[in-house]
Amino acid sequence: MCYDAAVRMRGTVHDYFEPKEKLDFRSERNLAVAILRQAWHEAVIDLRVVKENSRKDYRLLKKKAIEWICSDEEGFPYWCKLANADHSAIRQRLQSKLTQQLRAQPNLTT
Repeated sequence: MCYDAAVRMRGTVHDYFEPKEKLDFRSERNLAVAILRQAWHEAVIDLRVVKENSRKDYRLLKKKAIEWICSDEEGFPYWCKLANADHSAIRQRLQSKLTQQLRAQPNLTT
């Protein structure tokens, strides 16, 4: 039996590719929120509370998170859109938070 005959017996090809239920975008939104929260946490980590021998690693992690949040090229605006968050507002808040940190810890650079 050829493929076409089997499909005609069961239904159209189109029937097999249509989702039976509506897609649930909450899981994508939850993933986006989790990604943004992790990036925020890494960007604003207080290096004074990190053990001195781990500080170099956390400083690099912080730098990468800040670069990702400030970049339009690697998906930050995309994840904000999925999370229904304003990427510009997050960036402004991050700038404010980093300025506060620099005032509080002038000897530890980001």
